[in-house]
Amino acid sequence: MRIAVCGTHATGKSTLVAELADALPGHVVVPEPYEILEERGYVFAHPPTLDDYVVQLRQSLLSLRRAAPNLIFERSPLDLAAYILASPDADRVDLDAWRAPITRALATLDLIVTLHPSPAHDPGLPPDEARFRGAVDDILRDLVNDDEFDLEGRAEILTLDGPWEGRLPRVLAAIPG
Repeated sequence: MRIAVCGTHATGKSTLVAELADALPGHVVVPEPYEILEERGYVFAHPPTLDDYVVQLRQSLLSLRRAAPNLIFERSPLDLAAYILASPDADRVDLDAWRAPITRALATLDLIVTLHPSPAHDPGLPPDEARFRGAVDDILRDLVNDDEFDLEGRAEILTLDGPWEGRLPRVLAAIPG
């Protein structure tokens, strides 16, 4: 089972990925692109720039090329596309040019879990960052709801809103077998 856990920052992705790894022996966690790139020496701006998100999108596409069957991905091209589209200078990136590679990469997944901000876990972000986080979340929802990357019939989509408690059983219930 190839699973991606997506969402804007501070939605509990790392927590859920760790719980899934514990619950699914034999599955390997693929770290988020930010961590992979940082480990390789890439220096990100703070906050990340549009170019930083594009570099992460490229890394996410590369990560999804791994042929192994039992992987849990922290992030996917889906949430990185949302970050790109929410960026103030998003018009510098032609996301349509990325549509085919993103669609192909997402088609390699069996389950895509999208996590959304929960008021119960408010990270107390500065106002500008909170607005950006909200914009990324809105765009991520739109990308999924409008099926921008032809996911219907290819990958199961599980949208999780609300408190973090109880997420793991819902994800495990969505896994066949």
